[in-house]
Amino acid sequence: MNNNRKALVVLLIVCLLIFLSVSRTLRKEEKDNEPEKQQQTVFKADIIVYNTRNKVIERMDLDEYIVGVVAAEMPASFEMEALKAQAIAARTYALGRALGKYGSTVDRHHGAHVCTDSTHCQAWIPIELYQAWYPKSNVEENWAKIEEAVYGTSGLILTYNGEVINPLYHANSGGITEDIQEVWSSVSEVPYLRSVYSEGESDYSSFEKKVVLTGEEIREKLIKAYSDIVFLGPVSEDVEVVEYTNSRRVKEIRIGSIRIPGTKFRELFSLASTIMEFNFTDEDVLEVTTYGFGHGVGMSQCGANELAQKGKNYEYILKYYYTGVEIEPMSEEIKTRLNSY
Repeated sequence: MNNNRKALVVLLIVCLLIFLSVSRTLRKEEKDNEPEKQQQTVFKADIIVYNTRNKVIERMDLDEYIVGVVAAEMPASFEMEALKAQAIAARTYALGRALGKYGSTVDRHHGAHVCTDSTHCQAWIPIELYQAWYPKSNVEENWAKIEEAVYGTSGLILTYNGEVINPLYHANSGGITEDIQEVWSSVSEVPYLRSVYSEGESDYSSFEKKVVLTGEEIREKLIKAYSDIVFLGPVSEDVEVVEYTNSRRVKEIRIGSIRIPGTKFRELFSLASTIMEFNFTDEDVLEVTTYGFGHGVGMSQCGANELAQKGKNYEYILKYYYTGVEIEPMSEEIKTRLNSY
């Protein structure tokens, strides 16, 4: 009986050892068969930037520059996938200018690839200015989040038929983006910059703005811009929309004896958008309600955030706003060209 117990114990130990050995082997095989987790490769390239604040030309690491662009162009409170979409769009935008595309040449930036003037290139801020721009923010936390978005998409750019695209973007589309040729009449149709619906943007503070313009203000601005204009009466008689674009934006306005593009009217009176509603609160007072913020072409930043909140990733967001594009790493040839300057 004693011997039987000993034999049983030995047998159990042997079985346990066999089980542990097989288990280790299976775990190793599973690990070996798992797809390797791809670590994001950081693409090292430089870009030459004209800093309009201190009027200095600086050579910067491309991704470090893009961190400053995203920090200036999109709230860090936005979803990570929206920030990643912004990072790729900003990188592509800068790259196109660095390569001399889309009307950009180095002589326009004092010999640099790009500048930090948001009316000409992209906005950019260093971490030292972030607190001043966003006084209530947690600088370290927000900056780290932006860096994650940028370095997590390092080297990725947008192309169409193998060419670096012109990834225009704006704050809020007012519910629908615009075809590029409706904003810049000198530009022919661009297949990836087409009007698309953009839902959920009415919840943002940038969606609706109201501006009151007096007849005196309107006449003063228009006379400076168009010396041959003739006014026929109060603004209620002198101002009317002649034509809209397919995205409900004002395409042409008659003011007195002349007609001007809606984009020019927006520029003259610093309006948020060309999606406009006119209301004459008095015969010589015009209240303009605008919807959206920006030119309306390409990616809507608020719309991108809405899609991200619905679980869409940066690839979906970018391909939604830029029709028919691809997302791919920038080529060695491009990196070599950037680093050769």
